Amino acid sequence: MTSEMAVTLQTGRGRAKPKEWQKGVVAEIIVETPETNTLRISLPDPLDFLPGQYYNIRIPVEGRPRPIQRAYSVGSSPRPDFSVIDVGIREMPGGLVSPVLVRGIAPGDELEVRGPYGNFTWTEELGGPVLLIGAGSGVVPLMSMIRYQAAVGSSHAMHLLYSSKSHEYVIYGDDLAALESEHDWLSVSHTVTRDPRDSSARYPRRIDKEMVTEVMGESGASRAYICGPPEMVEDAERTLVELGMAPEAVHTEKYD
Repeated sequence: MTSEMAVTLQTGRGRAKPKEWQKGVVAEIIVETPETNTLRISLPDPLDFLPGQYYNIRIPVEGRPRPIQRAYSVGSSPRPDFSVIDVGIREMPGGLVSPVLVRGIAPGDELEVRGPYGNFTWTEELGGPVLLIGAGSGVVPLMSMIRYQAAVGSSHAMHLLYSSKSHEYVIYGDDLAALESEHDWLSVSHTVTRDPRDSSARYPRRIDKEMVTEVMGESGASRAYICGPPEMVEDAERTLVELGMAPEAVHTEKYD
């Protein structure tokens, strides 16, 4: 999921040529946090996608001559059904698109979507252990990878380090807790930035070098996926390479 701006991909765009714009139907709206919703969209002409990919959504905006589009990551797994996608939307104050998608959409509404796009992807053939690092809505494509592994029944070790403003703003909080309890291959470490008294979080600060070093040592990861604000992504990537992870094994996606 992006912020209001389109996602910036480090590794290029697109594995498969997408079809033209299609009108998906919003089947369900899931409130994740006070500022983030999941839109569950049923696609009339679906394409199989890879965990971590994203779709473009465009809507008409008053005063603009053409529809405005933004890119949003898919948080669901392509297995068992890629004809329905869960798209994570975080509302950005003053944005042109995200406030409409979070506050102005109802079940049954149609949305123009196109995709999938992106090479920020993981499947079981790539192996593990895998370290996932996300901040805020950067957890959305990482959740797709976790859900995918649970759906296909593989068991590569995954450790998610996830930063949120507070417990109230943890996207997929209940789902992550359930998945961690059901699968011994998954470990989740939460860190919160605005509530140092939160006993449910492992760390009471932003993701930093010390934190990445610690979870890297615990996970023994050979591959990493980092998604979130540019500064966090770059710092975590630099730390992992300094710790000996091969640069080509560190995959990044930045949200503006």
